[in-house]
Amino acid sequence: MTTPVRTVALVSRIGASATTESRATLVGAGALVLGFLAGLVAVAGRSLPIAGPGSLGIVTALVAAVLAAAAFVVGYLLPAPGAKRRTHPETSVWRLVVNIVALGIAHAAIALYLLIGMSIVLSDAFIGAEVYAFSSALIIGVASALAAYASFLSAAGMTTTRIATVLAVYLVVGVLASMLSSSDPHWWESNISALGIGGGWSGATFNITLIVAGALITAIAVYLAAELASGHLARAATDTDERKEQGRVRLLRGALLALGVFLALVGVFPVGWVEWVHNTFATGMVVIFAGLVVGIRWIVPGLPLTFTIAGYVFLAVILFATVLFFVGIYNLTAMEIVGFALIFTWLILLIRNISASGADARG
Repeated sequence: MTTPVRTVALVSRIGASATTESRATLVGAGALVLGFLAGLVAVAGRSLPIAGPGSLGIVTALVAAVLAAAAFVVGYLLPAPGAKRRTHPETSVWRLVVNIVALGIAHAAIALYLLIGMSIVLSDAFIGAEVYAFSSALIIGVASALAAYASFLSAAGMTTTRIATVLAVYLVVGVLASMLSSSDPHWWESNISALGIGGGWSGATFNITLIVAGALITAIAVYLAAELASGHLARAATDTDERKEQGRVRLLRGALLALGVFLALVGVFPVGWVEWVHNTFATGMVVIFAGLVVGIRWIVPGLPLTFTIAGYVFLAVILFATVLFFVGIYNLTAMEIVGFALIFTWLILLIRNISASGADARG
């Protein structure tokens, strides 16, 4: 009696997932041990406050972030179960290095910010409490294990959609961390780029967030081009050969690469350093977005019409927010938040639509 092909494929996928989970569990166990040992060294027999400088929250976040980044690198470079080589779409070593560094930093930063935020919340619930040395080391180990486990699984199953999710979460937690730690409580009266001017933690956090987010968008460009090529969504019904389709894929890839590079350069050149350069790259992002919205129906003919309409609605809202700024109803910060939020929302929708349409096209 033969086993149906669909059943074999399903069993194969389940086996691969089980193997990946086993690997992630081993990575988590290793991080538990390393985190516990690092905690013992960092705590040095002291009881620690939950939050604040030199606290359990800070030590836990730092150790977990480092181990999360290490776990991501291992998970990204390790071939999938049953495969002899990794299947990620990078075609050069430098592209692979850029993607690993950007994604590794993003995963580490998410763990760092979330754990620091959690420690602040817990310190408000347990006012004045301190944690004993052994318990502190154990907490550091457990948090490191969870961060490394999640990071490894994310890396092992990396897709375009997952990178988009990482980008969205990283941008939100990074910008919020910069806002909350800003030394100027009235930064919002100027513009959102003012977060990158202040010295210390806030300014560095904001600028690094933009640089890494830009690198993540370039990683998305590489993944998305591979999905377009495999799903043939860039092929029009009137195309007689593959050259036009390949040209459209290169065009979208180039536009997204430029979008990512411009965002990174906005972080490299803070508004308080070289303002005209900063503003040029920020404006360039909006121009690229507008061009993609207008041309996306031609670049990717396989996308649904509803997505194209949504893009025009987003563009209209950004233009309306700009008008409100010029007539004095919105300040510059409000206009920038509306614009950048809609640009990144559109980008995430583009990725999800291409992934979903490509999956439908492949059956």
